[in-house]
Formats: sequence, structure tokens, C-alpha cells
Amino acid sequence: MSAYFSFERMITPSFVKVVYFLGFVVLTAGGIGLMVWAGLQLNDASIDRNLGWRSVAAGAAALVIGNIVWRVACELWVVLFGIHEELVTLRYASQPVHFERHFDRVVEEPAPIATQRRELQPRDLVTRDDQIVAPPRAGVLGLS
Repeated sequence: MSAYFSFERMITPSFVKVVYFLGFVVLTAGGIGLMVWAGLQLNDASIDRNLGWRSVAAGAAALVIGNIVWRVACELWVVLFGIHEELVTLRYASQPVHFERHFDRVVEEPAPIATQRRELQPRDLVTRDDQIVAPPRAGVLGLS
């Protein structure tokens, strides 16, 4: 809840998606409606022919170009809020982590590096009782 009041969690991206859908519906219905209205007016010859064809073109433009421009505008808003979310993530990732100390437990310290065992590599030589023993070699593909 504190992230909500400090504006670290944004509710606007989901709001933008709803607004985009409503705008898409309005632009699509308006474009189709304008084209149908102009077509019917042209069919009845109750509108000037140039004005009718311009209205059909405007409806088609609202349907295609209007929806593309509306989508780009809404995507820009979503991208801006996505950048904000990434910056908040980076801020929390870059902060040092604070650990609590527990003094009631005994924690074993790791052995010094010189006494730690490591996995043998194929080129390593192992000495045992002053004799050099080579580890078994793997096949070309490392399967044997």
C-alpha cells in the first residue's frame, strides 16, 4: 500500500489501456458511421457529390489513420510508465541489502583458500606418495 501512496506503483498503464479501447471503439464507430451516412446521402442525392465523397474519405481516414495515431499516442503513454517501472526496479536493485545479525548462532567460517578442495581439471596432475597420478582423461565429447 505504501508503494501506491508514494507513486512507485502506477495505476495509469491499466487506465491507458481502457481509454485506448474506448477511443478505438469511438473512432471505428465514428468512421464507419460517417461513411455509411455519407453513402446514404449520396444515394438519395440529398448532399453535394463532392461533400459526400469527402465525407466518405474522412470516415475512412478516421477508421484507418485515426486508429493508428490513437494507438501510437496511447503506446507512448504506456512506454513512459514502463520506463518509470524500470527505474523503480533499478533503484531497488542498486540499494545495499541490510542483514540482521544473529549473535545466538555460531556460524562456521569458510576454510582458507589453500585448504579448499576444487574439482580436478583434465590437465591437472595429482601426486600421491611421491608418484604422479594423472586423472582419467575424458573423451573428445566429454562423454567417457
